[in-house]
Amino acid sequence: MPQLIGVKLLSQTCLEYVINNMAVLFQKLPSADFATTSSNQTSQSPFDQLPSKFLEEIICALRTKRCLKKFLGLLAAPQLETLNLRYLSEEDDCSIHFELNSLRCKYLKNLSLCWSSLSNDKFLTSVIPMFVKLQVLDISHSEAGNSSLEVIGTYCTELRELELTDCPNISDTGVKGLCVSAAQNPGREDEKLGLQKSLLKLGSSGTKISNAGIFLGLETFRSLKVWDIVTVKILAEIHKDFLNRSPEIPKYCLMNLKLASDICDTKTFGLVLSLCPLVIEVDINIVRGLTDSDILCLLSLEKLRKLKLGGSIDGCSSYVTFGGGVTPILKAFGNSSLKTLSLSNLCDVNIQVIAQLCPNLHSLDLCDNSSYSTAKLDEEWGKIESQVLKQLGKLSLSVRNSSISIPREHFILLLSAPSLVDIDIVGCSMLNDDVLQEVARVQKFHHLESLEVKKCHNVTEKGIDVFMNAQNPLKKIVLRWCRQVTKSNVDYWKEQAKMNNWQIVIQFEKFEEIDFYGEESEDDYDYYGDEY
Repeated sequence: MPQLIGVKLLSQTCLEYVINNMAVLFQKLPSADFATTSSNQTSQSPFDQLPSKFLEEIICALRTKRCLKKFLGLLAAPQLETLNLRYLSEEDDCSIHFELNSLRCKYLKNLSLCWSSLSNDKFLTSVIPMFVKLQVLDISHSEAGNSSLEVIGTYCTELRELELTDCPNISDTGVKGLCVSAAQNPGREDEKLGLQKSLLKLGSSGTKISNAGIFLGLETFRSLKVWDIVTVKILAEIHKDFLNRSPEIPKYCLMNLKLASDICDTKTFGLVLSLCPLVIEVDINIVRGLTDSDILCLLSLEKLRKLKLGGSIDGCSSYVTFGGGVTPILKAFGNSSLKTLSLSNLCDVNIQVIAQLCPNLHSLDLCDNSSYSTAKLDEEWGKIESQVLKQLGKLSLSVRNSSISIPREHFILLLSAPSLVDIDIVGCSMLNDDVLQEVARVQKFHHLESLEVKKCHNVTEKGIDVFMNAQNPLKKIVLRWCRQVTKSNVDYWKEQAKMNNWQIVIQFEKFEEIDFYGEESEDDYDYYGDEY
């Protein structure tokens, strides 16, 4: 059933009391400057006795209330492992002497300064040297520049993740500073790694880093598994330049690859895969010139955990087919490593084939495909019986054109997955009361927590009633622009939830024909987001 509203835990009640009465508690404490208490002195702050988890919750709540700066000195205890200062504005933090407070956070592992006015070179270069245990650092969407990267490379020898997204002041110079300082500071003698080996994930979209900076970064941080700006095209260009200098072909530890723009020739994709033998996640936007034979280069991989394959509305998807390109990949990896599959803007997508070849899928996203097929597999594979996807936890189905329909039996097959946690359905004419009631005879959605149904005009309150029972753990229902679902239906479900003491959020936006087929106006929608 949707979760019952229960009695709060004593720990949660105590935390809420502390959060709501920080000003009073602060006045009752002995006069002491906790911000300037050094790490080798005995602190008088009672918060030093709390676990890091509770300190993090208090800091998060005070940040939301825009009053963190007054109490950060109390909360920046030595045992604090995660400090989230995201979205801190100048009016919140203008008087925080954070470089002093940070002296007490000697074990800090995770620091987020995303969208914070604190994230600038002056502040970061003075504070970062105090955080030698950092493993995750997020300074994205900030004024941080190249000098900050040099300091990070010098002191953060255990860093695993570095997020620099939308930092326009960062360029190849910063990458060079990060690489050089990391090479000169491999870590203390008692450490096993050093930044050159510890850094696994780097985010830098929205910076001024060019191919030269990417090449230097890949050569320096040889354990790097994820770098968001590294694409097939960039690797191909870098590799071409590299061949002019050395006969050796480099091998990278990258685990994901993205093909997002036009490639030089049809051999480029396979060439790049040879540089990255450990790739397990592939995101392909089908570009002009890419064919089934190029997609089949994926067969050279040892494992494939995630495949995202998208066509485009300009007809490029016609170069890659479900039968000739996708199906062989599913045959190779579907019964072993493939856990996440996303297909969009393709023709003749066969859901039964997916279910037969990929029994271990955890997530399936079928978005705006041009057509669906019910054709059988070839004789060799046709002996495999169609089966329910027992491990499928997330299902997303979207149909752009009302004339396109997912076969009824395939629709029921997907919804019958017993482990579904998250369902998101958009524009599916096949979704109706009969389908949902038939599925309900097969399974009771014992794990379902989130249900979103949008632009599905053949479903009524009878179909949604399938989910309003005491046999699932639903936390959220979103119903938007469904012609036959009304405000009175939602009011009834709200009352039902209240009577049963269910803790559930119901969001509703009514269908307006004028707005739906013209421009949508939020002023004409009814919205409910109640929690009981």
